[in-house]
Amino acid sequence: MSGLFAGKVAVVTGAASGIGAATSRRLAAEGAHVVATDINAAGARAIAAEVGGTAIELDVTSMSAWERALAEVVAAHGQFDILFLNAGVMTPPTGVAVGDDPVAWMTPAGYERVVSVNLDGVAYGLMAAIPHLTAFGGGDVVMTASIAGMLPVVEDPFYSMTKHGVNGLARSAGPALESRNIRVNAVCPGVMNTNILPPDMAKVFKRISDPSYIADTVVQIITNGATGETWVAYAEGKEPWPYEWASIRPPQR
Repeated sequence: MSGLFAGKVAVVTGAASGIGAATSRRLAAEGAHVVATDINAAGARAIAAEVGGTAIELDVTSMSAWERALAEVVAAHGQFDILFLNAGVMTPPTGVAVGDDPVAWMTPAGYERVVSVNLDGVAYGLMAAIPHLTAFGGGDVVMTASIAGMLPVVEDPFYSMTKHGVNGLARSAGPALESRNIRVNAVCPGVMNTNILPPDMAKVFKRISDPSYIADTVVQIITNGATGETWVAYAEGKEPWPYEWASIRPPQR
């Protein structure tokens, strides 16, 4: 590795497994001190020990927990430079087959579960980070959205809704925070081999990628230096790219 992030501090949510764990390893390999956060405290500590970082137990659905966690990071390290807002869940509980009737999980409880993690957890993280990053002179925020945030996903409508929201937040907050030198972007993975993957997903989708592919993409997004972009990382072997969204123009008269 090239030491791209030597001397920098990176905070990663959902770090105990999957994309979060893979990205923690990659950021650490590039020289960053990784603060691994997860509601699974033991898992966060294990990743932190592996990469020579530190760990914080964090419930991303709580704004006060976010404020405490980032204050702890600043007290220990002086600042942070990278925030990877990655924690996420699907609406059905882990282990439910992707082919099951999605309407069975379209309940208030299912809605609140997926929205609290996938949307609140990202928005709260960004809001808690803005004062710190502004004081530090800027930084990079990357949010894990999904291909499900760019097209309909009938297997999990609420999940798709939240990932559309993450894309919208990144695309809007990036330009809004540009004057503060805070870059905000989203990464949209295809189907990844993580612990939220339904057990029969391989029967439905033939291309399932390793989370290290997204870790590489996160590094590419940060070093690209742009803001307000959505990067598509569809499958291993395909070069990730910033998606060009359609613009809305008034009719020509």
